[in-house]
Amino acid sequence: MKSMTTDFWELSKGEIYLFLLIAIIIFILFRLLNRFLPFIPVRKKIRKVLVNYLPVIEMAVWFVYVIWAIQYLWQSNRLFALELSVILSLFVLVVSWFSLRDFIAGAVFKASGRFVKNEMVQTGEFSGRISGFESRNLILETEKGETVYIPYSKILGNIIVKSHPSENVLSHTFRLEIAGVSISPELMERIKVAIITSPWSSLKREPKIRPVDSEDKSVSIVEITVYAISSEHFVQLENYIRSSFA
Repeated sequence: MKSMTTDFWELSKGEIYLFLLIAIIIFILFRLLNRFLPFIPVRKKIRKVLVNYLPVIEMAVWFVYVIWAIQYLWQSNRLFALELSVILSLFVLVVSWFSLRDFIAGAVFKASGRFVKNEMVQTGEFSGRISGFESRNLILETEKGETVYIPYSKILGNIIVKSHPSENVLSHTFRLEIAGVSISPELMERIKVAIITSPWSSLKREPKIRPVDSEDKSVSIVEITVYAISSEHFVQLENYIRSSFA
């Protein structure tokens, strides 16, 4: 008659090979998905969602796999199944903390209602205009035009300084097609001067102008980012630049 200890530790080679084979298949499958998902012929928005949520899906699959393994092992190897359950519980607690803390902090931050899009704020070493609220990150656009993603957990508890709403500077980007003219530094400077001297442009930030590749060689394209204190000025400013150079 086998002892209880022997019963607890009894595990056939076939069972070990089965668990390893399934784990290897799951691992290889998600590595292939991670590699080839960006090339799947679907809409860009759908592809972005799939790429963002693939780690979550993989974690869920591994969770289901471990639960299945615990249930399977409980009948023949209860001690091993119990140890596996403890390890899984600790793993879930750690992952949940790191995954959910930014969601929870973001909910608290947005529920305060103290901050709105396009406000100028400074927190820690970062400062800029609030350009968006993600579920886990606050998005800032700096004066250099850089986009900074700050986890909400890094913001809560820190001092946040915001400027007066009337001092906010908004941005607007559009493309300008110019026929029969090649893009040159002189042309870009003329466009820049026209924007700055217009009555609708903000003087706090200079406009950004960069050439864009065009399939039609007879047409030159530039991408222009302008700044103003009111979104109502963007239509007038864009129409003014188009009528002057298009």
